[in-house]
Amino acid sequence: MTPPVETVDSSFPSEIINNWYLLSVRSKKREVFLKYLDLAITQKQLQEIILDIKIPPDSVYQDIVLVNTNNFKDAYIRLKEIEGFQSIERKPLPSAQVNRMLGIVK
Repeated sequence: MTPPVETVDSSFPSEIINNWYLLSVRSKKREVFLKYLDLAITQKQLQEIILDIKIPPDSVYQDIVLVNTNNFKDAYIRLKEIEGFQSIERKPLPSAQVNRMLGIVK
């Protein structure tokens, strides 16, 4: 007898797993930073380095951006050139913390 097949409800965000780093931007400059980051990714072909970007919805994180990268060193070199960049944590965040920041409840 085969086990029942579970269906996945796509209306719920899936759990985030990967190398997510906490990036701080200058106060009240997150939107400007994101525009320049998007432009840099497109113009400089950074899709291989910066895999994804998430913005925590809570206002507590108003100057925070989460960046998923497979190469911290290269990402740091590129990110620090972008207007509004302030700093990036050296260690990737635990998946549970990323999920909490993004409001994803497991």
